[in-house]
Amino acid sequence: MRLARIAAAVAFAAASINAGAASVTLSGSTFDVTFDSSLVGLFGTPTIVGDVISWFPSGSPGFTAQTSSGIAVTNSTFALQVTAKDGYYLKSFSLSEGGDYFYFGGDPAGVTASGQLRVTPLPGSTVNSAITASSAFMPNAFLDFATKDWSASAPTITLAGGVTAANASIENILAAYVLGDPGYAFIEKKEAFLTVATVVPEPSTYATLLAGLGVIGLLIMRRRRDDE
Repeated sequence: MRLARIAAAVAFAAASINAGAASVTLSGSTFDVTFDSSLVGLFGTPTIVGDVISWFPSGSPGFTAQTSSGIAVTNSTFALQVTAKDGYYLKSFSLSEGGDYFYFGGDPAGVTASGQLRVTPLPGSTVNSAITASSAFMPNAFLDFATKDWSASAPTITLAGGVTAANASIENILAAYVLGDPGYAFIEKKEAFLTVATVVPEPSTYATLLAGLGVIGLLIMRRRRDDE
């Protein structure tokens, strides 16, 4: 009886998890993107315009790290699958993002933004690209809460020819620290842009494909004649 109750509880939990998961597909100009809407994390739901997938994190406290004492770290990862439309191949992935920050006092105090872009061609091996800030984070004057803009990017990941589908993930880590007293540090991510470049197969590629299909057709015809 107890085992039956445990099995029923496990089945109910599994059903609840599956009910919360929802696969969403967005259609771009030359590719489609599929992701789990229950796992968007701090990124929020993306949009596609042309060949750019965009995120604009919002809410309160949003995608932030802040502290007046010690170290605060916030992280989130967004995973998606990208599939090229008919007549296209996936060529490359590149990432840019940004937000604002301030920090003062603390001696020392500061903020950082990091993470990585990961792309796995299907089939293929995973390639990762580190996200780094475009310039150094600069301190404010004491008790100056005015924010400054920051930006970061990941070097472009280029795929081998003929890839039509790939898994990709963006991991973001924001950190703020104040190791003295008094002081305050704050950093927020406001936007991220993943550009997916695609290519149309070269005419030579089509010629090779057609030639291969022709050879297959001849072999089939020859086999039929032999059978007769």
